[in-house]
Amino acid sequence: MSQKQRTKLAELGNEQRFTFNGRFKKYGFKYKDYRKNHAVPTLLLTNIELLTDNKKLNVADHLWFNLTKGFKSLGILKIGDVVQFNGRIASYTKGYQGFRPDINKSITLDYGITRPSKVSLLIPDKHIPWTGENWEICNQIYDMYLSDYNARNIGKPYLDLY
Repeated sequence: MSQKQRTKLAELGNEQRFTFNGRFKKYGFKYKDYRKNHAVPTLLLTNIELLTDNKKLNVADHLWFNLTKGFKSLGILKIGDVVQFNGRIASYTKGYQGFRPDINKSITLDYGITRPSKVSLLIPDKHIPWTGENWEICNQIYDMYLSDYNARNIGKPYLDLY
């Protein structure tokens, strides 16, 4: 179902911005470099809908986003919060692109939403604000989901500097 829905994103094209909403599921982080020295905070939205002329069209079951200034300004979201934003469609290459022969993951073209702007909560609510730099936020996220990261043998992205 996910791949079928992502083709709806492809059909929209990348020439203009569209309005979407999605339901917050969780935070995470990803590394920007091969050596895993520089992590950036991310968030997962589910049930991504395109909003047009009072209609909603489901375009993806989930998408990951960087925790941009707009998303960060909402504060620490609660599971189920509905976030509305504008964005453009972009294609990206998905899958392992390294040289290890023991990893066999196919490379595919997929679609996502980039450059989110005009980010807001559908139902405004008070949330605890994010504090600190991105590296500190990555550590906060790690602590929020500590048991999950430990179960998957994933270490803290930045060692405490004190």
